[in-house]
Amino acid sequence: MLYRGLVMGAKRPAPSEPERWAPGSRWLAMACVLGLGAGLAFGCGGEPAPAVSPDTARSELQPPACGVDEVREFRCDALLPRTSALPAPAPYDTCPSAMEVHDAVFPPANDAGRFDAARTERARRRAPPGQQCCYSWCGKLTVVEPETVVDRCREPLAFRESTCIAPLESGTNGGTAASPYSACPAAIRPPEATTFSVPRGALFDVTLTASRRKAQEPVCCYAWCSQAPPGTALERTR
Repeated sequence: MLYRGLVMGAKRPAPSEPERWAPGSRWLAMACVLGLGAGLAFGCGGEPAPAVSPDTARSELQPPACGVDEVREFRCDALLPRTSALPAPAPYDTCPSAMEVHDAVFPPANDAGRFDAARTERARRRAPPGQQCCYSWCGKLTVVEPETVVDRCREPLAFRESTCIAPLESGTNGGTAASPYSACPAAIRPPEATTFSVPRGALFDVTLTASRRKAQEPVCCYAWCSQAPPGTALERTR
């Protein structure tokens, strides 16, 4: 009976005069003690119960914004078994609340990706019956000044490469592309994981970005030229 004093109240001497209850107030007091007051239009203190909007509830399921010069990466999986010791909030409680990061393109800011409700909803709409669980994390992006980028596309062994990233959520300390692409850095250092050779920097590619966004992919794209090994079919005639 450790909680008897908290729930029922400690015993006290009976009052000299009987307590008087206004009509209906005894029922309200019992409802407050038993936890039934939540179903009333007003709380036990007489104030309206605060309402939680769907937008607020949905925002609470999103990971915190990435920092300056950090880019969001994500991964979606149809995870089995569909139970977890630390599940994501309902209605996504068949998904774990976090996942270890093993396939990051950019150096991750931490070792775990958090459950991402917005990406999960999009993935489930694209691939019914909706068993996907999506996770996202922040990677450390190297932003460079456009003036430092060297154009190697005219060299004999040059071939074109490109990469696309998510728009930066908290901006950059470097220069940005022109509107409507101001959430994209003007130039970045491409990641080693997805390139043949990493250049000093790559410039923002307006044409490729516009094409991907026309296909409903909100990304920032960059292009550069790498050098093929001598003796390959990519060598050009001088």
